[in-house]
Order: sequence, then C-alpha cells, then structure tokens
Amino acid sequence: MTDNITTGGDIAAYCTKCRLILEHVVVAMVGGTVAKVKCKTCGGIHRLRDSSAARTGRTKKKDPSSQSLVPAEALWEAALRSAHGPEQPYDMTCSYRAGDVIIHSVFGRGILQKVFPGKCSVLFRDKERLLATANR
Repeated sequence: MTDNITTGGDIAAYCTKCRLILEHVVVAMVGGTVAKVKCKTCGGIHRLRDSSAARTGRTKKKDPSSQSLVPAEALWEAALRSAHGPEQPYDMTCSYRAGDVIIHSVFGRGILQKVFPGKCSVLFRDKERLLATANR
C-alpha cells in the first residue's frame, strides 16, 4: 500500500458484498495500515481485502457417480466370501449380527457390516446403506 492513504481517502479494494474490486472509502486505520473500508457502491463496511482476495469461483467436487464402481464391487465380493450363515430375507423387525447375509426386496443381496442399536450397516453391490433393525 502507499503511504499517502489516510482516513476518508479512496482505495480500490475487494467488496465482500458486491464480490468485485471497487472504489472504497477508508473508514478506520490501525498503526498506519487500513483496517476497515466502506464500499461506495453498496455502502457495506468491512475489513480491507486486497484485490488478490477476489475469488475466481468455487471449484467443483468430484462427482462420486463418475468414479468407477469396481473397488466397491470388489469389496462386496470379498465380504460375500467371508460372510456366514444362510441368506435370509430382510425384515426390519428381526435382529441381525455382523457377517449375516440378507436379501433386500429393492437393493438385492447384502452383507451386514456393523450393527448398531436399532439399525445396521449393510454392504450391497453398489454401496453401503444403513437399514432399520430390531437390534438392541
């Protein structure tokens, strides 16, 4: 910053409301540095933001559906090999143990991974789901 900026002077800064680099008025200074500014466009008062603080936009997260399902399916097949007990139809009024194999009317065959009070985590071919059970 330049040394000739004083309170009441103009400065170009990033406006947090307008999300643009605009002219601002210096409202407060602390120890010779600009602390707060007021936007001449919207009237918003905020801390000084450099023009380098202007965002270029948010980066998109990777879409999980675009990723390959091979690792999840391989995990499912490995869990199916280590599962025990006969296959049984899923019923939310029944109790289950980890390693049991269930047949769900919508999701198909699944292997119970973890058991919690009133629910259980079941690994199906496409992904892991939380289902209601009578477990205590």
